Amino acid sequence: MTRRQELILAAVGALLVLVAATLLLVRPTRQATAEARADREAAVTESQTLRDQIKALEALKPNEAELKAKASLARAEFPASPALPGLVDALQDSASLAGVELGTVAPTTPKTSTLNPLLAEITTTVNVSGGYFEIQDFLVRLESLVKGSDPGRVDPRSVLIQSINLASGDDTATGDSAAASAEASPPRTSSRETSS
Repeated sequence: MTRRQELILAAVGALLVLVAATLLLVRPTRQATAEARADREAAVTESQTLRDQIKALEALKPNEAELKAKASLARAEFPASPALPGLVDALQDSASLAGVELGTVAPTTPKTSTLNPLLAEITTTVNVSGGYFEIQDFLVRLESLVKGSDPGRVDPRSVLIQSINLASGDDTATGDSAAASAEASPPRTSSRETSS
């Protein structure tokens, strides 16, 4: 190998070492710098958003009392609980009048209605036992709960029947009967969901 070739190889080797050092040392620094810039931009954007929110809240401050009154009225529209005793009383009254046996009542906690955000919704699963026509009478009475079966004792409520599950009754039943396929239900039961 000649002296010239040795110099060329040394220059190429030095160039490779320089490129490798650049890739290993400079590139991570550039990435860290880019991440820091992105974090700074996000912080500036968040800061501006918070400033805008503060300005909007300060603009509402003169109307604070009026807005708090409206908020308390709106809170009163959404019950804190499903008012289970009143609901059970209304369901029991309807079941007794229809001639069916009220099984289980399982309400959920109130939430904003999916049909109208100004209303509260309480989804309730009800199991009843009885003949087909008695269950049909119970469902009609359930839809009539909007009028209130006994307004002095049970508040009127809107009822939307979303689903009804019926199955044939047991073999020992006489006449027409209906039964639910709900778990842990006795024979001759109807399961349905309502929103009140």
